[in-house]
Amino acid sequence: MNKKISVQGKWKRVFDFDFRTRAFFTIVTDRYKIVLSGGSVKVSDIETGKVLFAWSGFRYLYTGDVSPDEKVLAALENGKHFYIFSLETFEPCGRVTLPRGYESIDGYPSFSPCGKELLVPVSRYSGEREGYLYYICRYDARTYQFVAMEEIGRDDFPAWPVPL
Repeated sequence: MNKKISVQGKWKRVFDFDFRTRAFFTIVTDRYKIVLSGGSVKVSDIETGKVLFAWSGFRYLYTGDVSPDEKVLAALENGKHFYIFSLETFEPCGRVTLPRGYESIDGYPSFSPCGKELLVPVSRYSGEREGYLYYICRYDARTYQFVAMEEIGRDDFPAWPVPL
């Protein structure tokens, strides 16, 4: 097992690579415990442990973040999409496709401190530079419309740890 706890952003996030539990990424907020297993997302009440929401059938859905007001879960797949879930109705609200030619591999999204933007790390291979280029995409957190993209260095890419 290779476990790393991060408190980047408002909520505690646990990167856990124990394949026996299939709880690869856990977000702990004031009200919820959210477990992403690659193929599913499960939201439980932090006090009672009661499962409030469970949805499966995903591929490579490993990381996410919860809005500062605890109303929205953004779950990022390893690939070309992220998903939005309401933590008020416990329903999926949509799937957003990343900009064409970019994908998110081993990165994790973050809501801005004010909750107005969702920051999503993406990359693409550049044959000219003989390597990957890294970016942060900014999305409006009300509509999840793409706002802007900025290039960042590899060391600034919010990536989850690679298992040893």
